[in-house]
Amino acid sequence: MSPRQLVPAILATACLLVAAVSAAAGAVVLGVRPDPGAGGSVAALHPPSPDPSLAPGPLVASLASVRHAPPPLPVVTKVSPLKLAIGATLTIRGRHFVPGRHRDTVVFFRNGAPAVFLPADSATSTRIKVRLTSKLGRFLVVRNNGDKAPTLFRLRVLARRFALSFTPRKLSPTVLPATTASHGGSGKSAAPACSLATAKLAPAADADGDGLSNALELRIGTDPCNADTDGDGISDGYEYQSALDLNSRALPYPGKRPYPNALDPTDANTDYDGDGLTMADEYAAWVRYGHRAFPLLYSDGTQTSGGPVAVTPATQWEDMNGDGILTDDEKDVDGDGLTNWDEAHGRMTPQWWAVIYQDEKAYPIAFQQTDWLDPDTDGDGLPDGADDVDHDGYTNAQEVSREQTHWWVQPFNPCLPDPHSITCSLHPPPPDGAWPPFADPGYSPTEPIPLQWPR
Repeated sequence: MSPRQLVPAILATACLLVAAVSAAAGAVVLGVRPDPGAGGSVAALHPPSPDPSLAPGPLVASLASVRHAPPPLPVVTKVSPLKLAIGATLTIRGRHFVPGRHRDTVVFFRNGAPAVFLPADSATSTRIKVRLTSKLGRFLVVRNNGDKAPTLFRLRVLARRFALSFTPRKLSPTVLPATTASHGGSGKSAAPACSLATAKLAPAADADGDGLSNALELRIGTDPCNADTDGDGISDGYEYQSALDLNSRALPYPGKRPYPNALDPTDANTDYDGDGLTMADEYAAWVRYGHRAFPLLYSDGTQTSGGPVAVTPATQWEDMNGDGILTDDEKDVDGDGLTNWDEAHGRMTPQWWAVIYQDEKAYPIAFQQTDWLDPDTDGDGLPDGADDVDHDGYTNAQEVSREQTHWWVQPFNPCLPDPHSITCSLHPPPPDGAWPPFADPGYSPTEPIPLQWPR
């Protein structure tokens, strides 16, 4: 083919690719209401009739697949030095980093503190250099005498995508305070190790960073050198403050029940305040969205943490019992359009449907349920309420309640409320093993879609 012929051919192929991608992007129309609690009809998916003239050839399909391939995940293979002070520079080696200045981010994390994000000072595709600033120094462990102590931080690199996980201990550096003397990459702090004796010498300090002073912990029997005395995954300060809330701020002794108990290793999954969220649930919400600050954003000692919240027109959809007040279970901590309880234990969990509608068999594919603390569980850019777990054309927010929508919905069954959705199986099993709406009693082909509830 001559050069004069080659240019038009390339342009024609590019136009064909654009047309094919545009046609694919417009192949479906999904009706998503802006307010998950509002009424109104919902459009099903309507695939248009294919146009044979827009069918991409093998070359175009290959180019499209390359264009949309996700970037590889960054991988950390070596960290040096493994012991360094605030102000020093850390070198991270691996692959799939983004070359340049401030184009990669290193996330530092230790238990009991929020993650710290530091931009890389420089990077190649295989090496990152990042200076440990005073921003990270604020999150070093604090000793009884108020001095900062050497602290192990796990790392996670954000390049074009997040690394799969934080580094294991062998690839995680120990960070020393800026004032700590070091020699040859190692050093010792002059601060004494935490003990009951040192805690008594510094009664106003908070050696373990759990929000309780050394003096208070010595008085109530918790360990001033251990942020989680009973080892149940809930910090002493959180359990103590939740117990105060449950007892109307009158002082409860932490060794007695039925309070959230800093000396009881078995109570993390107890729901003391009866709002449908366990203490572990509400503690996780406080850590992630309350940033471990007091007073508690979510307390297991009261159903209305922070005080009663009146329903507004924008939050009316959250008011499940219609009493005009939002309790902790009705709130939407991650702002994704689904209530806390629905995502944690209710209608956005397959288990709830199996218990409440025991005569309905589950669809054979186990679709991923949403994370109540993550507004975009699957990372596709749509908040979970507007997303569609079973890909049937109805949003999760529309499928959480049969009583409110009066449709025969199920967020984990793509055949409800539309047995003709693009993901509903074309070959359901015999009636004795079938899932709704194909089980007996099923539905009539003449019924309007969406299928109505009650049956």
